[in-house]
Amino acid sequence: MIYLITGGAGFIGSNYVNHLIASNQKVIILDSLTYAGNLKNISLHLNEDNILIPATQKRLSSIRIEAESASIDFDYDIIAEKKRLADKTACFHTKQIRMESLTDEVKHLLIKNALVFVYGNICDSDIVSELMQISDYVVNFAAETHVDRSILEPDMFIRTDMYGTYILLEAARKSENLKKFIHISTDEVYGVATDHSFTESDPINPRNPYSASKAAADRLVYAYNQTYRLPATIVRPSNNFGPCQYPEKLIPLMTIKAIRNEPLPVYGDGRQIRDWLYVKDTARALDCIIKKGNIGEVYNIAGRNERENIDIVHFILMQLDKPKTLIRHIDDRPGHDRRYSLDDTKICEELGFSHTGNFEDKMASTIQWYVDNQEWWQQIIDYDSEYKVFMQSLYGSKTKS
Repeated sequence: MIYLITGGAGFIGSNYVNHLIASNQKVIILDSLTYAGNLKNISLHLNEDNILIPATQKRLSSIRIEAESASIDFDYDIIAEKKRLADKTACFHTKQIRMESLTDEVKHLLIKNALVFVYGNICDSDIVSELMQISDYVVNFAAETHVDRSILEPDMFIRTDMYGTYILLEAARKSENLKKFIHISTDEVYGVATDHSFTESDPINPRNPYSASKAAADRLVYAYNQTYRLPATIVRPSNNFGPCQYPEKLIPLMTIKAIRNEPLPVYGDGRQIRDWLYVKDTARALDCIIKKGNIGEVYNIAGRNERENIDIVHFILMQLDKPKTLIRHIDDRPGHDRRYSLDDTKICEELGFSHTGNFEDKMASTIQWYVDNQEWWQQIIDYDSEYKVFMQSLYGSKTKS
């Protein structure tokens, strides 16, 4: 069986890829290596010939990546894309390939490799169509995911989360081999939880551009199941945490700042409630859904660990033996949802999924990972200009009113 994992170099995607390969599965990753995509997350499975870069891609305006001749006139966007790709792949061997040879090359490489990485965007229908026809299972992690970024720049969320999902679905419905299409949605599509934890039958009510784009994709997947009988299943997990999470999210951001003895920016009073789900438990739950889940269904994956953000920050400081005086309360973000909460009785009772371990041990393990892997995040926060600009725009001038 061959798994096509979109967004497989990102946080949840890479953890799931590592889980699949440990289970002796064959994996194709399709990832455009935007800011949160990192080949180091899957570096154990990469070698000199299994990172493929199709020579022409719609997103790159048919750029020839190998061409460095001064006679070729690239516009600004293409030059920027070339530089970003070069930075992302600097420590790895890459192999350029013609689009018409992509499918055959991937199949050939999977004979001797557990993984083939293909650089490309899910909005590129040519690449998606080529890979879809040789895949048995598709798990769509590819998405823009940060609420703050969606408030600053909603356009990229609409393009990737909605249109990209549409491109995947169109290719999937034409595939003769596809057994299941697993779409990763989010608990945020439900909106604010007040008097109860949301079940799969509750209406969705997204309240920010990110969750709205995910809700639209979520319902589009359902529509393709109902209209075209696409074998699709929708998964709505709660807040994931664990190793390899890009340092803009709460737990890695606060951990890294505490390690560096920098102020920890906490929105408002910090009493927003999130349900925390360990990323390796997400991987186990996805296996359960793929093996036992029903087509056309929605499954929540809860962590069953609801905590206030300020309590998470306090726990991080305690684990690192840092003072609470590092905390800086800043102005709350617009429309900040107070509480997310999921009821995952369905996956537990119908599919037999079970939670293991305790939250504090998983948190301690996660914090220790960032302590032990400082080189991984140091490259991002010290040398990634895009990260610096974003963090400055988000936190640079905010103070608690």
